[in-house]
Amino acid sequence: MPISYKFRYLINDWQQHAIEVLNDKFRQQLRSTDDVLMEFADKAESVNIQNHFFEAQREIWLKMEDMSLDFHDLLVKFLGKFPDEINEQKQQLGSETLSLVNVDLYERNLALHTLAERAERKNYQLLYVLAQRLSVINEGNPIKIGNVPASPRQMAEIFARCVDRLSIENDALLVLYTLYDKYVLTELGELHEDLNEKLKEAGILPNLKYKAKINPGAASDKQQKDADKESGHEQTTEELGEETLSRIHDLLMAKRALQHKKKPLPPGVHAASTQEVVNVTNNIIHREDTSFPEPVQLGKTVTRESVNAEVLSQVQRAMQDQRTALKETIGNDRLLDEQENIIDLVGMLFERMLDDDRIPDVTKALLGHLHTPYIKIGLLSPKLFSSKDHPARVFLDQAVEAAALWMNEADLDEGIYPFLKDIVFRIVRLRHQENDEFREFSELLKDEITRLEEKFNILEKHSREAEQGQELMSRAKTMARAAAEHIFDGKTVPDYCAHFIEQVWIDYLTLLRLREGVDNDSPAWDEALDLGRYLLSTSEEILADTVQQTQLDTLSEQLWTQVGGLLPHKSKDIERFVQALEEKPKEQITLHLSKESKKAKPKLSKKMLETYNLLRALPENTVFEFDLRSGKSYRARLSWYNHFSDRFLFVNNRGKKTSLMDIADLADEVLKGNVAYYEDIKTSFWERAMTAIKTMLERAPQTTA
Repeated sequence: MPISYKFRYLINDWQQHAIEVLNDKFRQQLRSTDDVLMEFADKAESVNIQNHFFEAQREIWLKMEDMSLDFHDLLVKFLGKFPDEINEQKQQLGSETLSLVNVDLYERNLALHTLAERAERKNYQLLYVLAQRLSVINEGNPIKIGNVPASPRQMAEIFARCVDRLSIENDALLVLYTLYDKYVLTELGELHEDLNEKLKEAGILPNLKYKAKINPGAASDKQQKDADKESGHEQTTEELGEETLSRIHDLLMAKRALQHKKKPLPPGVHAASTQEVVNVTNNIIHREDTSFPEPVQLGKTVTRESVNAEVLSQVQRAMQDQRTALKETIGNDRLLDEQENIIDLVGMLFERMLDDDRIPDVTKALLGHLHTPYIKIGLLSPKLFSSKDHPARVFLDQAVEAAALWMNEADLDEGIYPFLKDIVFRIVRLRHQENDEFREFSELLKDEITRLEEKFNILEKHSREAEQGQELMSRAKTMARAAAEHIFDGKTVPDYCAHFIEQVWIDYLTLLRLREGVDNDSPAWDEALDLGRYLLSTSEEILADTVQQTQLDTLSEQLWTQVGGLLPHKSKDIERFVQALEEKPKEQITLHLSKESKKAKPKLSKKMLETYNLLRALPENTVFEFDLRSGKSYRARLSWYNHFSDRFLFVNNRGKKTSLMDIADLADEVLKGNVAYYEDIKTSFWERAMTAIKTMLERAPQTTA
């Protein structure tokens, strides 16, 4: 998302400074690690724990440069994402917790998660104000605290990725986390203060005085008191909402003033009361269904094919006609500014919904029926716009998110659509839209989502586990063939040895690798490689006719013990091979175990490389839309990213696998515009829309003048 040159230049300068500072701090941390681990080893309670620290010392020493490069590259990548907001990831720890690289590492990285949250709480007020200023230069699109450049959450995720290459025990890993907190996380406050001051000096909200209310437990009493003392007043979320709404009302009135002036009411004519406007709204709601285009009327059977761009355009015109009818029935000059503001604001809110690519078109058409009921709710309950906890507002956010994640566009009778349609029908038919009704609808919707999750998560788990099993098998085979290639490739052996190596030996190494752990060398693996080398030397002596019977007996015994013990179903193959060892070879075969010639990977363009890095950083459950140019697009969720093979597993709303795509193919489709992805499905639609409306209105008077 573009920002002006002045602010881009400012952000770039700060990013370069931050990269230099944090890189230097990270290297200081790595250099200090050696001495600290030695101290811990000296104080270890046992030899076993002592070895953990010694092994960690060696690992870090060997991989220090790689980790430094990883840290630099990830830092550049994360900082380079701004101003395109990266939604907080759900891996899935909840919207208020840190998202780490791999769900399997959650327990291992729990301490890092805690450190990040503590750093965020410590500088919460600074981060909050900085997020507001960054939102301004992000064209009004809100920046969450977790997405402030170099936020504690981002820095924790960067470090989690860096240490992912280390094979060290948790007790040693905790030492690294503590040092990371000391050297890097504690540096963030000063860097963010620097950026905050630069933005302030550049005229971005220079008089911003309020402070956000910190959630209970988010900061210590002392921190809260200090913050209140500095600001002179603790502004609640409710007050912030009121302030935003007040600003929008002012902007709406300014916009209307440019378009037309209200005429004074003639004698005896009074301004419309709220109840009078509500009564007219009720009449419009009563005939609302017939004003919508026929393919999306609530009483009709709706299909995905029946909702297209033209139908959505008709929905938009129908909503506009409803607002026009309401104003004309009352009389524009009789409407109070506050009443007209509510009518216009609800209209803009629902028009933003129609323009939101994150929301499926069928959902837009369905939720569009709530347009006029929400005008009525806004007239009766102004807190609809100022309170994030207003039941009708909560319900709309829930409905948008549920539809994005749980609607089956291929078969609307499945998934969340029938349930949502029933609730929308009930809301439209209500004579009085009460808060208690919406609380009930929210609970019902929450229960239905839970039911769908429980129903389909098992299938998704099976899909993911199947792909993870395939990935482990593929890696084990690759390692086994590489090990066999290292020993035997290019060597000349008897024909029966060549067949045994190809048909039995590589399978043995593969299964052994799986049993012992793909990522772990073990004594059994070393013994297997020793046996392979002994097999080769024996084969060479057979060809030279210098082999001793004791060698053959030893080889046979080891094959039966090691290979036969792991591959009992290959006993006949082992038996034939052992018998063949006593015979003269029929021919000699030079082994060529490399199945494919190793081709140099094509050089990636800068744009393609950026796309690769963006895709790799996406959280699970990111919603993708495929085949956009075909006119028959479909959506699927990212279930799992395999960072070894660079492949992405996608599932539909039922948890069933839809595709497994290589990063090259996926990136190519994204760049061609045939695939899009939506990271912020789980952010509040209402907040996104209101921020966008405010930004649009702030610009409108300048444009019109």
